[in-house]
Amino acid sequence: MATFKKVLIPFDGSECSRHAAKKGIAIAKDEGADIVGIKVIGFTGGLIAPSDNLWKVIEDDLYHKADEILDDLEMIAKEEGVTLTREVREGSIEREVLDFAKSSSTDLIVMGATGKSGVGKYLGRTADRILRDSSCPVMVVH
Repeated sequence: MATFKKVLIPFDGSECSRHAAKKGIAIAKDEGADIVGIKVIGFTGGLIAPSDNLWKVIEDDLYHKADEILDDLEMIAKEEGVTLTREVREGSIEREVLDFAKSSSTDLIVMGATGKSGVGKYLGRTADRILRDSSCPVMVVH
């Protein structure tokens, strides 16, 4: 019987998240688990809301970029002969990953130690919060 049935891979396209994705995909492949790649469109700091027309352009661009990032993850999975489900969310990266993991009965989260805004060899803020607050095991890959 498989230990893991669903592996969640938060992915931002950074080198560290690519390493984590490869590890998560290998684990899922060995376990016969489903793989979900998630990209969260997160906002930080104060945000001044633009006009509705401008916001629609910005929102479309953000979703387009999120799809491109998940296209990259999907190619990594295809190279290993597996498919994955894609999920794009908006909001707090940590909260969205944790909420999705809980609501989808995720058995394992595999993520990079740092992402696009990471600080070198140290554990990033996002990985730290997910590691501390997750209801399932989390593997952090450097």
